Amino acid sequence: MNVFRHCFPLIANSDVVYLDNAATTQKPQCVIDAITDYYTGYNSNVHRGAHSLADKATIAFEAAREKVAKFLNSPKSEQVLWTRGTTEAINLVAHSWGNSNIKAGDVILVSALEHHANIVPWQILAEQKGAKVVPIPLTPKGDIDQNAFNDLLSNNVKLLAISHVSNALGTVNPVAEMVASAKAKGITTLVDGAQAVAHFKIDVQALGCDFYVFSGHTLFGPTG
Repeated sequence: MNVFRHCFPLIANSDVVYLDNAATTQKPQCVIDAITDYYTGYNSNVHRGAHSLADKATIAFEAAREKVAKFLNSPKSEQVLWTRGTTEAINLVAHSWGNSNIKAGDVILVSALEHHANIVPWQILAEQKGAKVVPIPLTPKGDIDQNAFNDLLSNNVKLLAISHVSNALGTVNPVAEMVASAKAKGITTLVDGAQAVAHFKIDVQALGCDFYVFSGHTLFGPTG
């Protein structure tokens, strides 16, 4: 919408029409100003310096965590963990929770809609542990086949990893219902929200998932 175009310097005064937001979003001036303010005003390591700049950086760092917690309706800000993006976040879960909990014979369910970042880490983990990654099929319309999903919820399933919104088709998955079905059988759940956070109000408590991962750069924030 033109009413917002002036907020984004790269496209504000040009005829560029940017439609690649699923890959990364343009940055509004307020984000650019915040980054510049940090580098010109209090650039310092957080949690590791005993001086005023480090204190200011640490306070800002933790204040950002509080804002994200409120944005997601997280019960505690301590449950918000910083990573460099969705891919690293999924890998972190795979190498921490997954490495401790997945064992031979276990099943990891993913949908056929997933970005490779929500497939490859589970394939690697499954190969290491002797587990199996099973895709949930789609309907001809590009939706997750809910009947097939329910049929796949066996006692061997230990993790459900699904996207909130598909980056390829734009399919909006019924993640709250799917998470509830999985949790009823004691299955741990991870939701890839990279394509959802910029478009929907996200309430992680209402969703009920164990992990909700996304990237700041698809939410008008900086890369990295």
